Amino acid sequence: MKTAIIYLSKYGTTKKVAGMIGARLTDDEVTMIDLNEDQSPDLSFYERIIVGSSVYTGTAKKKFKEFLSVNHVSLFAVREVGLFLCGMEPDSVKQQEEMDRSFPEELLRHSKVRGFMGGELILEKMNFIDKFVVKKLMKTTSSVFNINEQAIDLFVEKMQS
Repeated sequence: MKTAIIYLSKYGTTKKVAGMIGARLTDDEVTMIDLNEDQSPDLSFYERIIVGSSVYTGTAKKKFKEFLSVNHVSLFAVREVGLFLCGMEPDSVKQQEEMDRSFPEELLRHSKVRGFMGGELILEKMNFIDKFVVKKLMKTTSSVFNINEQAIDLFVEKMQS
């Protein structure tokens, strides 16, 4: 199956997770599309599209939401759509709220699979302001690595079923 994995990543974690998903889709012909490099990809020849973003302050970035707004018709034309977020929120109810704020309601209903994949806080990669905010809000002075590989495995399993 021709699959596009479209992602927006600020510090690299969402790109890493997108790659992990792509590597697990062993029967698919996977194309990775970084929205930082291509904001208007041609999606017309994909049978499956997986879309993901990082979450900051409870929602996906504006650039990601703009992509969804412009391309929602293309996404609805595809047989299978998977949605994922990368973030540090541990509470499953709040994760669902972040999913609801990050994706249009009709896209959530249309999607085959949704997943919250955990995340990373890599202080060494952050700019001064982000590092300051993270240290204050998360009360941490060191990087945190919390990608949920079980969630990725479950996401891929459901996509392929």
